[in-house]
Amino acid sequence: MTNFGCSFKVEMISDHSRLQEKLVYWESLPFIAIDTEFVRVDTFYPKAGLIQVADDTGIFLIDPLDIEDLTVLKPLLVGSTIKVMHSMSEDIVLFQTISDCMPQNIFDTQIACALLGQGISVGYQKFIELYLGLVIDKGETRSDWLKRPLSDSQLEYAAKDVHYLYQVYPQLVSQLEERNLSGIVEQECMLINLGMTDTAVDMDNYYLKMRGAWKFPVENQFLLKKISAWREREARKRDKPRGRIISDKQLLDIVDRMPKSVNALQASNILNPGQNRKYGEYLVSMINTPGQVYSGFKPIPRSLSGQKLDYYRALKKASESIAQEWNMAPELLGRKRLLEHYITMLFASKDKQQPVQLPEEFGAWRIKLLSGPFEKIAESKFNV
Repeated sequence: MTNFGCSFKVEMISDHSRLQEKLVYWESLPFIAIDTEFVRVDTFYPKAGLIQVADDTGIFLIDPLDIEDLTVLKPLLVGSTIKVMHSMSEDIVLFQTISDCMPQNIFDTQIACALLGQGISVGYQKFIELYLGLVIDKGETRSDWLKRPLSDSQLEYAAKDVHYLYQVYPQLVSQLEERNLSGIVEQECMLINLGMTDTAVDMDNYYLKMRGAWKFPVENQFLLKKISAWREREARKRDKPRGRIISDKQLLDIVDRMPKSVNALQASNILNPGQNRKYGEYLVSMINTPGQVYSGFKPIPRSLSGQKLDYYRALKKASESIAQEWNMAPELLGRKRLLEHYITMLFASKDKQQPVQLPEEFGAWRIKLLSGPFEKIAESKFNV
């Protein structure tokens, strides 16, 4: 056994039986640190190259190319053991792909940094420098994690990443407890999970992410909903990045120009020749038979302006003030998406004389900090 240049124990796990042994042990622990290395260049779904786990006995590098059935990770990923990660989003997508589950009980150290006033998106390198005083080399970040054999340099890099993560976790927990912020990281990770589900509804609603398309007539927006939902399904079926099917910009150009024939679509130069051959006829058929806009169709929200923009600025200022009191990143407390959603709810309310409750997606900790100040702003703005 080699430790690949590390001063701590490192073990490669390449067979199913050894992984099962370790999974039983990890499921008995209060926490582990976990990290992944993957490739996602020309596919829709990430391809796992390595899975790293740190526990109180050492570092374990799981080779997903040797262990084909990674659904065995599911009980650990959804179980009560705290999974310590840094910037969890991409790791969560990978585990959804390889283990068919949404991991639970996650502690994202990047969110902890934001709560502790270190900034909203502290990178791993800066994070380790802040808490361990180490300057680490990230030179292997973009190396090919699907090649075999992996180099000693790659394995050392991967092992140290998760080792340091495991070391820092108790320090972060202690600092959060000192500031009465315990449990908030886990709450926030749960909220992020809720926004990362990959369901038919999410695919159908991708068009809502194209915020600039609010200027289109509602009929064009309805078409955008249909072709973007088709593109989402096509990307998954072919396991290709969205842009390799048709990019967002191309979708917007099609909906803007509405070519009624294959010749017109080709003449528009919106798509390249390959895209025209594969998708041209189908797209034109969707343009020519868009269907009736149904009553429950949700138009794309327009950019805030006028009274709504004024209200948003007031909420943002209030949340920044509270964040400053708690010495946390203001962008974490007053997330733009959440504030805009609350404003939409408020202005859609028939009765402005009653305060609109902050929705559950704010999370219990935000609701506790923001409800009172936000109600006072509503009283001021609407003369309640």
